[in-house]
Amino acid sequence: MVLHAAASLLSAVMPAGALGFVTDHPRFESAAARLGVRADSPLAVLLATALLAFPAAVALAASRARGRRERLRANDDEIKVVLVTGASGGLGALIVRRLRKAFPNAAVYGTSRSGVEPVEAIARTDGNLPPLLKLDITNEASASSVIDCIETKHGRLDMLVNNAGSVVATHASATSEEDARDQFATNFFGAVRMVRLATKLMRAGRARTTVANGGRTCAGNVVAGRIVTVGSIGGRIGLPFQSMYSASKAATMAWTDALRMELRGEKIFASLIEPGDLKPGMVNARKAEGFDEDPIAKRATDIMRAEEAVGTDPETVAAVVERVARSAAPKGRYLVGPDAWLVEALGRLVPHAWQEYFLASHYRVPPRENAWIRV
Repeated sequence: MVLHAAASLLSAVMPAGALGFVTDHPRFESAAARLGVRADSPLAVLLATALLAFPAAVALAASRARGRRERLRANDDEIKVVLVTGASGGLGALIVRRLRKAFPNAAVYGTSRSGVEPVEAIARTDGNLPPLLKLDITNEASASSVIDCIETKHGRLDMLVNNAGSVVATHASATSEEDARDQFATNFFGAVRMVRLATKLMRAGRARTTVANGGRTCAGNVVAGRIVTVGSIGGRIGLPFQSMYSASKAATMAWTDALRMELRGEKIFASLIEPGDLKPGMVNARKAEGFDEDPIAKRATDIMRAEEAVGTDPETVAAVVERVARSAAPKGRYLVGPDAWLVEALGRLVPHAWQEYFLASHYRVPPRENAWIRV
């Protein structure tokens, strides 16, 4: 019954004579006979439809692939000026190096609080980019200065990568106000500040492009700007003894989601990258005063650092940043690493109480330090 209904439907929608041309062909009849299928049966109609549809599907796939390649080539012209925060080493340095290689004609500026060049070096840029610019994202004047210098020199900003971040190990119930403010000042408010300043320049660059095009607005796959924020899968869960880090990353996640919806109509895309453990890990993570005096807290953080040491290669995250730069329509979120996907799966499939049980047992937090299950 189902085969008859399907065959009737296909016969109605397929071009007249197309199915008959295939089913009446001697080679089709011969092949059908080998399969034990009558040439006038419903199954033969389905086989003939598949033969007709296959070349069209291949052609469509090739066309889509060609379109993607064309969009990637077109986007090379859209990436002219990039700003990366937190690029003194580790992941930030890898992102700068990868983007400079991917877009050799672009000005890719790496910045950090301990940069070796003042932002005024941007004005002297002529072929050779400064190795590392000084930028304190927790300071309004410092952040404004670098954006102003980029505007004076280039008149545009095509991509901002919010990579700067910090972590402090502390007890959730005893976190000092100073430590809490320090975490949010860098991980959350620093990103908010940079986006506020960067989007003004992205809009200004888009307006100049529109004027240069005779007043025609940018359309199609032209992107006004890309914002990439490096978050953490730790923002999906409350990590014991890393509560302020998790809280700041959770705030960044929710803020980026809202930012994405607000800016999409202006062709400014905001993406969040959520890595799991990245090697070599947070080897320079700060600890609150007296933190190591608590053996339970020290044991939990030692487990975290050990897992980070064998975590995902940070080059994988740098590759995702390049992918965002080359995409005509970047995704909102990118998970990186098997542990990030595990947290995503647990969050969707497992009750919250179970998630906490797994975390506490994994990091050996009483009363779950001797739990029989560990993930």
